[in-house]
Amino acid sequence: MNQKRIAALAFVASLAATTIPSFAATTGTVTVKWNTQALASIIVNSQASTGGPTITQATQNIYWNGNTSVTSGCAGSINTATAGTDPASGASPIVNFGNVTPDSAQYTDCMETNAVEAYVVTNDTNGWKVQAGISAAAPANYGVAGGTNLCLLPNGTWANNLAYTASGRSAAPSIVSATACPAGDFQIGATAPGTTLLSTTASTAGTNLNADLELVLGPNAPSGAQAPVVTYTLVAL
Repeated sequence: MNQKRIAALAFVASLAATTIPSFAATTGTVTVKWNTQALASIIVNSQASTGGPTITQATQNIYWNGNTSVTSGCAGSINTATAGTDPASGASPIVNFGNVTPDSAQYTDCMETNAVEAYVVTNDTNGWKVQAGISAAAPANYGVAGGTNLCLLPNGTWANNLAYTASGRSAAPSIVSATACPAGDFQIGATAPGTTLLSTTASTAGTNLNADLELVLGPNAPSGAQAPVVTYTLVAL
Protein backbone atom coordinates (compact mmCIF):
# COMPACT_ATOMS: atom_id res chain seq x y z
CA MET A 1 0.00 0.00 0.00
CA ASN A 2 2.74 2.33 0.93
CA GLN A 3 4.63 1.36 -2.18
CA LYS A 4 1.68 2.35 -4.36
CA ARG A 5 1.36 5.64 -2.54
CA ILE A 6 5.04 6.36 -2.88
CA ALA A 7 4.86 5.53 -6.57
CA ALA A 8 1.91 7.91 -7.03
CA LEU A 9 3.69 10.72 -5.26
CA ALA A 10 6.78 10.15 -7.37
CA PHE A 11 4.65 10.40 -10.52
CA VAL A 12 3.10 13.66 -9.36
CA ALA A 13 6.55 15.03 -8.50
CA SER A 14 7.80 14.14 -11.97
CA LEU A 15 4.91 16.05 -13.53
CA ALA A 16 5.70 19.10 -11.37
CA ALA A 17 9.33 18.98 -12.45
CA THR A 18 8.38 19.00 -16.13
CA THR A 19 9.15 22.44 -17.80
CA ILE A 20 5.97 24.20 -18.97
CA PRO A 21 6.49 25.82 -22.41
CA SER A 22 6.48 29.72 -22.30
CA PHE A 23 3.99 31.66 -24.48
CA ALA A 24 5.11 33.72 -27.48
CA ALA A 25 5.67 37.48 -26.90
CA THR A 26 2.77 39.69 -27.97
CA THR A 27 2.58 43.47 -28.39
CA GLY A 28 0.04 46.26 -28.47
CA THR A 29 0.56 49.74 -29.92
CA VAL A 30 -0.83 53.24 -29.55
CA THR A 31 -0.06 56.22 -31.81
CA VAL A 32 0.46 59.59 -30.12
CA LYS A 33 -0.07 62.55 -32.49
CA TRP A 34 0.54 66.29 -32.41
CA ASN A 35 1.44 69.09 -34.79
CA THR A 36 3.78 71.78 -33.45
CA GLN A 37 2.75 75.12 -34.89
CA ALA A 38 5.25 77.37 -36.65
CA LEU A 39 6.28 80.52 -34.81
CA ALA A 40 8.08 83.46 -36.39
CA SER A 41 9.07 86.99 -35.46
CA ILE A 42 11.15 89.79 -36.95
CA ILE A 43 12.36 92.89 -35.13
CA VAL A 44 13.76 95.82 -37.12
CA ASN A 45 15.59 98.76 -35.58
CA SER A 46 17.98 101.52 -36.59
CA GLN A 47 21.37 102.67 -35.23
CA ALA A 48 21.91 99.21 -33.74
CA SER A 49 24.80 98.74 -31.32
CA THR A 50 23.74 95.22 -30.30
CA GLY A 51 21.60 92.54 -31.90
CA GLY A 52 18.34 90.93 -30.90
CA PRO A 53 16.26 90.04 -29.13
CA THR A 54 16.81 93.36 -27.34
CA ILE A 55 18.35 95.70 -29.90
CA THR A 56 20.10 98.64 -28.31
CA GLN A 57 20.97 101.83 -30.18
CA ALA A 58 23.85 104.29 -30.27
CA THR A 59 24.79 107.31 -32.35
CA GLN A 60 26.20 106.20 -35.71
CA ASN A 61 28.57 107.80 -38.21
CA ILE A 62 27.59 109.16 -41.61
CA TYR A 63 30.26 109.19 -44.34
CA TRP A 64 30.38 110.96 -47.70
CA ASN A 65 31.82 110.02 -51.08
CA GLY A 66 31.50 112.66 -53.77
CA ASN A 67 33.07 110.72 -56.64
CA THR A 68 35.51 113.59 -57.39
CA SER A 69 32.95 116.24 -56.48
CA VAL A 70 34.10 118.97 -54.11
CA THR A 71 30.73 120.67 -53.87
CA SER A 72 28.44 117.88 -52.65
CA GLY A 73 28.00 116.64 -49.10
CA CYS A 74 26.00 114.68 -46.52
CA ALA A 75 24.51 115.46 -43.10
CA GLY A 76 24.85 119.19 -43.69
CA SER A 77 28.58 119.03 -44.39
CA ILE A 78 30.20 119.79 -47.74
CA ASN A 79 33.26 117.93 -49.05
CA THR A 80 33.82 116.13 -45.72
CA ALA A 81 34.41 112.37 -45.69
CA THR A 82 33.38 112.08 -42.03
CA ALA A 83 30.21 113.98 -42.68
CA GLY A 84 28.49 113.72 -39.31
CA THR A 85 26.43 111.48 -37.08
CA ASP A 86 22.90 110.17 -36.71
CA PRO A 87 21.65 109.83 -33.11
CA ALA A 88 19.61 106.89 -31.89
CA SER A 89 16.01 107.33 -33.02
CA GLY A 90 14.33 105.31 -30.26
CA ALA A 91 11.27 103.14 -30.68
CA SER A 92 10.44 104.48 -34.15
CA PRO A 93 13.35 103.45 -36.41
CA ILE A 94 14.57 106.36 -38.54
CA VAL A 95 17.73 106.74 -40.60
CA ASN A 96 18.29 110.44 -41.17
CA PHE A 97 20.99 111.63 -43.56
CA GLY A 98 20.03 115.24 -42.87
CA ASN A 99 20.68 117.90 -45.49
CA VAL A 100 22.30 116.27 -48.53
CA THR A 101 23.82 118.48 -51.23
CA PRO A 102 24.05 116.91 -54.71
CA ASP A 103 26.59 117.66 -57.39
CA SER A 104 25.63 118.90 -60.84
CA ALA A 105 27.62 116.17 -62.62
CA GLN A 106 28.73 113.51 -60.09
CA TYR A 107 26.95 110.92 -57.95
CA THR A 108 26.79 111.69 -54.23
CA ASP A 109 27.00 108.81 -51.75
CA CYS A 110 26.00 109.05 -48.08
CA MET A 111 26.50 105.99 -45.86
CA GLU A 112 25.39 105.40 -42.27
CA THR A 113 27.06 102.62 -40.29
CA ASN A 114 24.91 100.04 -38.44
CA ALA A 115 21.89 101.75 -39.93
CA VAL A 116 19.41 98.87 -39.93
CA GLU A 117 19.35 95.65 -37.90
CA ALA A 118 16.78 92.90 -38.51
CA TYR A 119 16.52 90.06 -35.98
CA VAL A 120 14.69 86.86 -36.99
CA VAL A 121 13.53 83.91 -34.87
CA THR A 122 11.46 81.02 -36.21
CA ASN A 123 10.99 77.33 -35.44
CA ASP A 124 9.78 76.63 -39.00
CA THR A 125 11.93 73.72 -40.17
CA ASN A 126 10.96 74.40 -43.79
CA GLY A 127 13.00 77.60 -43.72
CA TRP A 128 12.36 81.31 -44.26
CA LYS A 129 13.42 84.41 -46.17
CA VAL A 130 13.60 88.13 -45.46
CA GLN A 131 12.80 90.78 -48.05
CA ALA A 132 13.11 94.57 -48.01
CA GLY A 133 11.22 97.06 -50.15
CA ILE A 134 9.75 100.55 -50.09
CA SER A 135 6.13 100.34 -48.95
CA ALA A 136 5.31 104.08 -49.03
CA ALA A 137 6.61 107.42 -50.30
CA ALA A 138 9.13 106.07 -52.82
CA PRO A 139 10.93 108.92 -54.63
CA ALA A 140 9.69 109.41 -58.18
CA ASN A 141 13.19 108.81 -59.57
CA TYR A 142 13.99 105.78 -57.38
CA GLY A 143 15.95 103.07 -59.15
CA VAL A 144 15.99 104.79 -62.53
CA ALA A 145 19.07 105.91 -64.46
CA GLY A 146 20.55 109.02 -62.91
CA GLY A 147 18.07 108.87 -60.05
CA THR A 148 18.10 107.79 -56.41
CA ASN A 149 18.98 104.47 -54.82
CA LEU A 150 19.25 102.84 -51.39
CA CYS A 151 21.83 100.09 -50.90
CA LEU A 152 22.13 97.78 -47.88
CA LEU A 153 25.76 96.85 -47.16
CA PRO A 154 25.83 93.65 -45.03
CA ASN A 155 27.96 93.51 -41.93
CA GLY A 156 29.43 90.04 -41.63
CA THR A 157 28.52 87.19 -43.96
CA TRP A 158 24.77 86.90 -43.76
CA ALA A 159 23.74 83.33 -42.94
CA ASN A 160 21.38 81.40 -40.68
CA ASN A 161 21.99 82.00 -36.93
CA LEU A 162 24.48 84.83 -37.58
CA ALA A 163 25.39 86.75 -34.43
CA TYR A 164 25.27 90.54 -34.42
CA THR A 165 28.22 91.91 -36.39
CA ALA A 166 29.13 95.57 -36.13
CA SER A 167 30.21 97.62 -39.12
CA GLY A 168 33.90 97.80 -39.93
CA ARG A 169 33.54 100.52 -42.58
CA SER A 170 35.02 103.96 -42.09
CA ALA A 171 34.24 105.43 -45.51
CA ALA A 172 31.38 105.49 -47.97
CA PRO A 173 32.04 103.25 -50.98
CA SER A 174 31.82 104.77 -54.43
CA ILE A 175 28.45 103.89 -55.98
CA VAL A 176 27.73 105.51 -59.33
CA SER A 177 24.53 103.76 -60.38
CA ALA A 178 20.96 104.34 -59.32
CA THR A 179 19.76 101.15 -60.97
CA ALA A 180 21.91 98.60 -59.10
CA CYS A 181 24.07 98.19 -56.00
CA PRO A 182 27.59 96.71 -56.05
CA ALA A 183 28.00 92.94 -55.92
CA GLY A 184 27.49 91.65 -52.39
CA ASP A 185 25.20 94.54 -51.46
CA PHE A 186 21.41 94.67 -51.72
CA GLN A 187 19.24 97.25 -53.43
CA ILE A 188 16.13 97.98 -51.40
CA GLY A 189 13.24 97.16 -53.70
CA ALA A 190 11.19 99.98 -55.21
CA THR A 191 8.07 98.26 -53.87
CA ALA A 192 7.43 95.84 -51.00
CA PRO A 193 8.09 93.01 -50.36
CA GLY A 194 11.07 93.81 -52.60
CA THR A 195 14.57 92.32 -52.61
CA THR A 196 15.40 89.01 -50.92
CA LEU A 197 18.18 89.61 -48.39
CA LEU A 198 18.55 86.05 -47.10
CA SER A 199 16.82 82.73 -47.80
CA THR A 200 17.53 79.60 -45.77
CA THR A 201 15.92 76.16 -45.53
CA ALA A 202 16.23 75.75 -41.76
CA SER A 203 14.81 77.22 -38.58
CA THR A 204 16.78 79.80 -36.64
CA ALA A 205 17.35 80.37 -32.94
CA GLY A 206 18.17 83.98 -33.80
CA THR A 207 19.66 85.51 -36.97
CA ASN A 208 20.99 89.08 -37.01
CA LEU A 209 21.03 90.92 -40.34
CA ASN A 210 22.88 94.14 -39.50
CA ALA A 211 23.66 96.49 -42.37
CA ASP A 212 25.12 99.85 -43.24
CA LEU A 213 22.82 101.89 -45.47
CA GLU A 214 24.03 104.00 -48.40
CA LEU A 215 21.97 106.68 -50.08
CA VAL A 216 22.92 107.26 -53.72
CA LEU A 217 21.91 110.54 -55.37
CA GLY A 218 22.35 110.99 -59.10
CA PRO A 219 23.82 114.13 -60.64
CA ASN A 220 21.68 117.24 -60.22
CA ALA A 221 19.18 115.35 -58.02
CA PRO A 222 15.92 117.30 -57.57
CA SER A 223 15.52 119.27 -54.36
CA GLY A 224 12.95 118.47 -51.70
CA ALA A 225 12.43 116.38 -48.57
CA GLN A 226 12.12 112.63 -48.98
CA ALA A 227 10.97 110.04 -46.42
CA PRO A 228 10.44 106.61 -48.02
CA VAL A 229 9.22 103.86 -45.70
CA VAL A 230 11.17 100.59 -45.97
CA THR A 231 9.36 97.43 -44.91
CA TYR A 232 11.12 94.20 -43.98
CA THR A 233 9.01 91.10 -44.63
CA LEU A 234 9.60 87.65 -43.10
CA VAL A 235 8.21 84.88 -45.31
CA ALA A 236 7.90 81.14 -44.60
CA LEU A 237 9.21 78.84 -47.34
